[in-house]
Amino acid sequence: MVKLDLNRSILIVDDEESIRTYLAMDLEQDGYEVHKAENGRKGMGLLTKIHVDVVLLDLNLGDINGIEILREIQRLDIQVVPIVITAYGDIRSAVEAMKLSAFDYITKPFDADDIKIVIEKAFKFIGLENHINLLERQVDQFQYGELITCSSKMKDMLQLAEKVSATDSTILIHGETGTGKELVSSFIHRKSARNDKPFVTIDCTSLPENLMESELFGHEKGAFTGAINLKRGLFEVANEGTVFLDEIGELPSVLQSKILRVLESRTFRRIGSEKYLMTDVRVVAATNRNLGKMVEQGTFRSDLYYRLNVVPIEIPPLRERKEDIMPLVESFVAKLNKRVGKSISSVSNGAADLLLQYQWPGNIRELKNVVEHMVITCNGDHIGLNEISSEIKASATVECFNNFDFSCDEKCEIWPDFQTKKKEIIQNFEKSYALGLLKKNAYNISQCARDAQMHRSSFQRLMRKYDL
Repeated sequence: MVKLDLNRSILIVDDEESIRTYLAMDLEQDGYEVHKAENGRKGMGLLTKIHVDVVLLDLNLGDINGIEILREIQRLDIQVVPIVITAYGDIRSAVEAMKLSAFDYITKPFDADDIKIVIEKAFKFIGLENHINLLERQVDQFQYGELITCSSKMKDMLQLAEKVSATDSTILIHGETGTGKELVSSFIHRKSARNDKPFVTIDCTSLPENLMESELFGHEKGAFTGAINLKRGLFEVANEGTVFLDEIGELPSVLQSKILRVLESRTFRRIGSEKYLMTDVRVVAATNRNLGKMVEQGTFRSDLYYRLNVVPIEIPPLRERKEDIMPLVESFVAKLNKRVGKSISSVSNGAADLLLQYQWPGNIRELKNVVEHMVITCNGDHIGLNEISSEIKASATVECFNNFDFSCDEKCEIWPDFQTKKKEIIQNFEKSYALGLLKKNAYNISQCARDAQMHRSSFQRLMRKYDL
């Protein structure tokens, strides 16, 4: 089972430097990723900026009381497991902390082994919660081959597809390239009464016009040069089954009229024959083009369009159902593990964030290819940022840049001068860019500097400039 990586990361919030240093050294030796904050404000700032699994929180901080931090964690719904550290005898504060969902408490002075036992219990609790969440997601997940979804839009679409599968109505599926139009068509066939009969796919883009009619309707022996034998067409082969006309918007106009005849009269002729043959097929067509617009432009027959568009089905693009991305990644990785003999078991949070930010213009087909690249280039059992392509990383940076507001408020009475506004925009960009990199790389400064193509010291100056 491929899962999001559990970083085993810990934040220590304590105003005593000796405790922070002692705990950090000990926990890092045990393989934990450790972050430190010397006061409540910095601790709270880190909790809102980066993901950590466990926070070791001293209740008696100099600036903000630890109880107030627990309240903020609840208010902001920050997904972290708090373990509170309290002075010996301060049981009342510990009880109040437990009421605010603290996992456990430890009293000072404490032994390193005692605190490690509590931390291990916390991570077991996190693992159990993650497993429960995974089971809930699987219960809520629909799967038909590579058609995997948790999206309400997709479930509504599939509900309609299943409903019309019980009829013989012609269906027109619309969706961008790579959204899974053939899978949806196959799903309709499998749910129909024709499911034990042929399912024939005809790709209207792959055959030259002079061969397409022969492929669709067949030809008699001697019908043209090279026709040395009788050939049955795909509409004949698919009799009593389903014909899937993929990318029907690419069909030449001369064949559009012949397809219309099949839909209207259920008859066709082989090339070179005067005899009409009967066919009993269910037609499902698909396109990534706007057929209504093509009708207006005169490039697609209006009568064929209305015949096809009896039941229109729209497949949403992957960028509109991002909740499906990680379940699809999980499925693709599991299949590729078997195919290439690997045992990849997790995807890091940073890598998952980039996959979720990317807009996927090629939809599921592109995602599948990207996952294959990640699996092949991965050297261990863990997909991280190194396996993410530079194109996806660059796209995330552009997306971040596109979110900036470069405008001035026209209603503002005092219009800022050019240099002032320019300085403000540059500062906003620098801060957001650095913060975005820090989040992506879980505050690994060396990796941030490499991604930004800056010296480590230059990136650290940027962090100090904006108190990051």
